[in-house]
Amino acid sequence: MSILSFITEVSLNELEEESSSLLLSRQMLDKLSLKAGSEQYVFFGTKKTACTISIAVDEKNDRCFLSKKAWDSLSIPFPVKLNILSSDTGDIYLGPVVGIYTAGFTGNLLRPAGERSFLFAKYISAAKAAGVLAFIFGSHHLMWEEGTVEGYTYGRKGWKKIKVPLPNVVYDRLPNRKTEEHPLYAETRDRLQNEYSIPWFNPGFFDKWTVYNQLSGYPMVSSLMPRTISAPSAVEVKEFIEKYKHIYIKPKNGSLGLGIHQIIFDPDEQLYYCRFRDHSRNRLRRYGSLNGLLKTQFPHGYENMVIQQGIDLLKYQNNPIDFRIHTNKDETGKWRITAIAAKVAGAGSVTTHVKSGGQVKSVNEIWEELQLGRDLLDDLKNISLKLSTAIDETTDGCIGEIGFDIGIDEKENIWMFEANSKPGRTIFFHPKLKREDLLTRKLPMDYAVCLFRKSIEAAAAEGVTM
Repeated sequence: MSILSFITEVSLNELEEESSSLLLSRQMLDKLSLKAGSEQYVFFGTKKTACTISIAVDEKNDRCFLSKKAWDSLSIPFPVKLNILSSDTGDIYLGPVVGIYTAGFTGNLLRPAGERSFLFAKYISAAKAAGVLAFIFGSHHLMWEEGTVEGYTYGRKGWKKIKVPLPNVVYDRLPNRKTEEHPLYAETRDRLQNEYSIPWFNPGFFDKWTVYNQLSGYPMVSSLMPRTISAPSAVEVKEFIEKYKHIYIKPKNGSLGLGIHQIIFDPDEQLYYCRFRDHSRNRLRRYGSLNGLLKTQFPHGYENMVIQQGIDLLKYQNNPIDFRIHTNKDETGKWRITAIAAKVAGAGSVTTHVKSGGQVKSVNEIWEELQLGRDLLDDLKNISLKLSTAIDETTDGCIGEIGFDIGIDEKENIWMFEANSKPGRTIFFHPKLKREDLLTRKLPMDYAVCLFRKSIEAAAAEGVTM
């Protein structure tokens, strides 16, 4: 199936009130292989209406017009720049309408999603360049009987509430695992996916142990991961520390570096050191025995933990460093490297997180300081793309972005520590990462256009109108 498309501004023709019509310039008609006088279905979100195709009096090539009857039938909230697509059947699609699904709404129009409103405003602004109408919404904003949703979008005058059809694509930006585990989340997702065939991307936070198992069975990347065990026994913990002398114990579903413990055995001193973060402070405790350390630090055992082999990382100014690498799918569904930054651990910190005293450096700064070869940087990029493909192919649902924490050891071997389906954006505070900041906000919208096109193709292949 071939789909013809371009981006245009969709406006209301206030002079035409009685009939349902779509007015296009002659050039647009040619681009979409449409004929004036024909009647075609026009889709916006999950709504559709039959329209007579007419030639617009205004011959501007960057705008099309809908009569008031068609405009109201499609629930278009305001003039907006959108992709306009025409299929082999002549059906016309305006969109996509992309719903950014989240939680934590305040009811305050100045900051409808609290502190995250600023981030969502950036996503919505980036969406405009992709010809996408984006808005934020939660489960309570859906009006199933009408087939509409009342969400919030952002424009020149700030936030405003809009009523639009159910979206063509949903971008999952739930803030935490607790919210994700609420039954209403699964009900909303399943209903939109199953009843309306709406693509939903980035569903669910990654589980460390699940990702480890997925990648362990994937030949091209299985050697990149430190040895890891889920819910280890006390015997296994002791075996790990005896073998590696340096290990990490982490929560299976942790984030932001919370709950991570680093254990180091010093054979010269015959002492065990435990580094962790406690109440916003980096802590280091020394123990004469491993049993004493484990009983004190892990009184409830390791059922919800993973144990991981420690790696002797490259150091910058005597502090360990790892790399945050963002990958995104583009408008063709292909994985791309969108951002790389080095994270330097703070003094005494168990992780490289900024909140634990870490700092962000550009890759060029680190590469020049440590005199690393460019081939190593190419390897880092290629491995990140291979990891993205491996996770994508072994995970259910659509994944549009991943944030990796990847390390390089003192022998320049590359290791993958973490993969995040909803990566944080702390690295983008670095002034040299502004271009990457914009790219990582725009590409999710480009990928939404890709999913939109695929859903049209799939519906046409099955002989179904969306």
